[in-house]
Amino acid sequence: MAARFAIGLLLALVTWAGLRRMVGAPVIGRRPAPLALDALAPLLGFLLFTLATARPIVAGIGIVALGIGLGVADRVKRAILDEPVVFADRAELLEVVRHPRFYIAFVGTAQMVAGTIAIAALVAGILRAEPPLWHLPLLVQIGLAALAAAIGRAAFVVPASAVLRGRLAGYYRSFAPTGDPEIDAKALGLLASCIVHATLASDEREPRRAAVRARGLPAWPKGVGPVVLLQGESFVDARRLHPDLADRLPHFAQLRAQAALSGRLTVPCWGANTIRSELAAVAGIGPEALGLDRFNPYEHFAQAPLPSLAQAAREAGCKAIFVHPYARNFYARDKVMPMLGFERFIGEEAFVDAERDGGYVTDAALARFAADLIAREGPDLFLFVVTIENHGPWDGSHDHVLPSPLPPSWQVPDRKTIGRWLRHAEATDAMIPVLRGAIEQHGKGWLGFYGDHQPSLAGAFTGAGDRRTDYALWPVGNAADPRREDIAAEDIAGRLLGLMASRPAR
Repeated sequence: MAARFAIGLLLALVTWAGLRRMVGAPVIGRRPAPLALDALAPLLGFLLFTLATARPIVAGIGIVALGIGLGVADRVKRAILDEPVVFADRAELLEVVRHPRFYIAFVGTAQMVAGTIAIAALVAGILRAEPPLWHLPLLVQIGLAALAAAIGRAAFVVPASAVLRGRLAGYYRSFAPTGDPEIDAKALGLLASCIVHATLASDEREPRRAAVRARGLPAWPKGVGPVVLLQGESFVDARRLHPDLADRLPHFAQLRAQAALSGRLTVPCWGANTIRSELAAVAGIGPEALGLDRFNPYEHFAQAPLPSLAQAAREAGCKAIFVHPYARNFYARDKVMPMLGFERFIGEEAFVDAERDGGYVTDAALARFAADLIAREGPDLFLFVVTIENHGPWDGSHDHVLPSPLPPSWQVPDRKTIGRWLRHAEATDAMIPVLRGAIEQHGKGWLGFYGDHQPSLAGAFTGAGDRRTDYALWPVGNAADPRREDIAAEDIAGRLLGLMASRPAR
């Protein structure tokens, strides 16, 4: 019994040491408190697995499997998104189960399936080979497993009590965390860093919300006509990549030339995490205001009433509608959008029969739907449209349609992949005249357009050194004096309201 327990414990400790080495933290640190906190997860996990299975070696292998999974997730996330695993990624676990195509394709379906089968076979084999430490009736063993799961969950959930949470946060601040996940992982360990960040984020959340509410947004002007804000998935002006691509997105080029304001847009993400740009643009809330909630603002921060363009529009007597042709519960948008003031959220249920490309509802179908909505709802409307067609990965699932050819002189690591991205960017570009035409039917109105982030593609994008996207704010009748200004995503709401108030659309 003692030998098996020692083997299982050793497996858990080796896994923990491996995670520390992976992020550059010393295996034996000079600060005992952060070191103990970092070791808490694997040690407690091992004990709870043992309680649930009565097999310590199996429990140790379970910790190894979780450690490998965490290591793979960190490696993939760094490679694809240039960002390490952070505490907010715990919310991704449910999304992986509910929306696997968004995640598995980046890891590799074959690798994921093979790894899962191998781990399952190994655990099943050892379950048969390792006799249990104790024999209990099945119902009692199920009860122990449930108890272990409940204890494990309670141990790693931030306390609900504000007093206890505040004291814990105060203690964790003595570790001197910087808020940078990479720096703090090296100083505290990956697991301790996640625990500390989760607690501090929860402790700071309500004061940060209060500050956002106190700041608010300017009032929505009367009689400006329909206002449409369009967020383009993975959209960036192609001419920034190569001069010969200047004519590939003609409608955005025209929109920019006729816009009241346009330029490059600093966004709080690269390659993914659309919701960060989404919240920033519609609510004027950037990373600094969010603090540690910046990694996933929809998990907690935005699930409470917040000022936004939608709220401002409704206070002025306009309708506020959000359209995104995907699952309503993805990233909890079904809970967030009402808190931002949207009275209607139209999701994938409205696009059951719509054409798809690469598995996603096409931008052409989305543009037609939005144009019909603008015509039907009238001039007193704020419509926020978020596209999805150009979501990666740009792999073989897109091969049924040839990618856009690239200039022969442009040498990039994967011409076919970037060609697929460009073809979808052209589809997003083609939405612009459809929406402009629908808005112009009312004689006045505004169209705001921006890219949520650059695509997670190598070579041309990662080598550019400029991770900004592009935006334009256009009034019906065109701007008399177009102005260029490079801004951040959280500036869009304020700039748009200011333009609407100072120079109403004609």
